[in-house]
Amino acid sequence: MKKNVLKWMFFSICCVSMLTACSDSDSDGGGGSGDFLQTSCFVINQGVSGMNNASMQQFDILSGLASSPDCNNDVFYKANGELLGDVAQDLLCVGNKVFVTVSNSQKLEILDDSCRRVRKYTYAGEGACPRCLATDGSKVYVTNYDGYVYVYDVASGDSLTRIYSGSYPEGISYCNGYLVVNNSNWGGYGGGEAGVAVINVASGESKIIKEGVCNPYTQSVVCGGEVYIIDSGNYSDILPAVYRVDADNAKLVKVAENASLISSDEGAIYYVNASWSYAINGTSYSPLYKLVVATGEKFEILPTEKMKDISSLDVNPENGDIYIGYSPSSEYFGTMRIYDFEGKQKGVFEVGYFTSGARFY
Repeated sequence: MKKNVLKWMFFSICCVSMLTACSDSDSDGGGGSGDFLQTSCFVINQGVSGMNNASMQQFDILSGLASSPDCNNDVFYKANGELLGDVAQDLLCVGNKVFVTVSNSQKLEILDDSCRRVRKYTYAGEGACPRCLATDGSKVYVTNYDGYVYVYDVASGDSLTRIYSGSYPEGISYCNGYLVVNNSNWGGYGGGEAGVAVINVASGESKIIKEGVCNPYTQSVVCGGEVYIIDSGNYSDILPAVYRVDADNAKLVKVAENASLISSDEGAIYYVNASWSYAINGTSYSPLYKLVVATGEKFEILPTEKMKDISSLDVNPENGDIYIGYSPSSEYFGTMRIYDFEGKQKGVFEVGYFTSGARFY
């Protein structure tokens, strides 16, 4: 089991979906915006751990053309003359800025609308490893394995403060004045306790949901004014599942079983099981499902046979297109396939190693 947990950690196949404010997703935050924010999206590729080959691509939604997935020729390298780094974990567009966490390189990059560096923050403390991103439109929140959520001003890029969360925080969402943070406890090997922190942004006060929590990881989205996360289970007899975070009653409510990746639009969550545990407990990849949160209706969008080697799942909130990243091995670049809401393929392009997925404005 430990071998699989370490594999899960260092290659980070289960990657965070786009994390946005539940009521501020269209906020301009920093003021102004580049044209790319209206017509394209970014693709963030983690790269192979220890190989320093993370890359950042731009995909033109209108033309269907993508920039190079090669880290020596990607949009970050072209703008800054250096490589992005080792394991790019998450990317978030807010206003006219782009925030990127690079875990093994222990840094946060803040870029302008041409992908040029505005600020760079490095974390050198014990256990420091920046992970996932969320925003309320004016501030960006960054989880870090040192136990804290770091807060940055969108307009200026300034570092504002940090908020204690818990053991190895991962996925994060902002909703209705609260941060919801997955304290993963590094899959049970962190020396603390797994839990889901609900943090009041204004006061800094928090409560930790521990009952029924096993292994919450990077996956966290907002839908219908509530936060949904994935608990990855124990890679054995406790399977990964989707939970709604009931902040008022400090508990998790299971809404779907067999799920390791999640995304959302205004009224539905999308999920699929592609976890490392399938090889251990005998289950297989699941179909891609859409669950309407208001009614509980569930629809199969794509069959199981199209889910093999999936490493990312993202839904474009503007038109409902589904972006699925496939990463078969560490030896080859992956592919990104785009499907409409009925599961019909609309496009395909090459991405880098172990893609974390598409990120939209």
